Amino acid sequence: MFRPLLTASRLTCRIPKRELWTTIPKRNRYVRFSDGNAGRPSPNNQPGWRKFSPPVTYGAVIFAGIGVFYVTHLEQVPQTGRWRFMIFSSRSEAQIGESVRQETKNEWGNKILPPNHPLSLHVRKVTSRILKSSDLGHIIGEAPTPPPISPFGFADEVWKPSDDYGAAASYTYSPQKEWDVVVVNDKRVVNAMATPGLILVFTGILPVCRDEQGLAAVLSHEIGHVVARHSAERLSSGAFFMAISFFLQITGLDVIGFTPFINHFLLELPNSRTQEYEADLIGVRLMSRACYDPAEMVQMFKRLEAATGSNRVDFLATHPSTGQRIKQLEETLPDAYSILASNPECAALRDKLEQFGNRMTPIRINDFGEIEHV
Repeated sequence: MFRPLLTASRLTCRIPKRELWTTIPKRNRYVRFSDGNAGRPSPNNQPGWRKFSPPVTYGAVIFAGIGVFYVTHLEQVPQTGRWRFMIFSSRSEAQIGESVRQETKNEWGNKILPPNHPLSLHVRKVTSRILKSSDLGHIIGEAPTPPPISPFGFADEVWKPSDDYGAAASYTYSPQKEWDVVVVNDKRVVNAMATPGLILVFTGILPVCRDEQGLAAVLSHEIGHVVARHSAERLSSGAFFMAISFFLQITGLDVIGFTPFINHFLLELPNSRTQEYEADLIGVRLMSRACYDPAEMVQMFKRLEAATGSNRVDFLATHPSTGQRIKQLEETLPDAYSILASNPECAALRDKLEQFGNRMTPIRINDFGEIEHV
């Protein structure tokens, strides 16, 4: 029997199935055999900000924001033209000064001489004249000085603190501002300081001052810091660089701890020295307005250097060297003497001071704050 070689079932051809999408023609694409990332999008074609990791991107945005905040809070010091960062208002500065006053009284306690003590009266007298002559305020318990109504006051063109600082420092000082004078009986401490509303003097500096003129030089310098609002400036800078340090630490950029070094040696020390120069410049004008000889500030620095045995490297010191301070002060003396000469009351006061100096006898202060005539 004849059998066909092929049956009907075997006539069916097995044709491979084709998906519909394969019917769409593909474009030819050239691939470099050396490119291991063939087929992937090239990073060079991505936007610039996508090349960085999220922490770096966020850190850059935060850093830029800090920079904008810093620039928008810069102000210029009137007397020197220096730019500084300031975020504390005069009201906040005055509140901090009140806290310092309370802490000072609690710290020194029974070492504070009473207001009616001869040394306290001496310091209060000089302080009162400096404050009232420049409309900076008055000592607690004294009446504010009314504005002059006689034609014998200062000329309008003569410098006074309120011309440059008054509007911005209404809470730091003003004709109605009350100041507390604290005299601490500690002859081992040769120092004095001032914050808004507080004058602090240690008895150890009084022998170096020698007389009212020398004390006026020290007090005018310290009050000059308050006029220039240096305490608020230091607080502002400290808060800003604490934020910078925190930012560098959380982002891991401050790997070897350069932040404290930069803050101390490149920011704190130069700024502190500059503030001392500004306090000298303002102080010599304050004592001139109070009818004290501005040249006495130069002599006072010389005596302080001799008393403390200062011999330090200027780069590592918060205070500039005495030689630099004297040179700067000598350049400002002509302007200071013009302020002195513009006040007709100064001539009468100068005569009284000379008469008082001729009758003055040396004194010594014992450990109990008592005055002993030598």
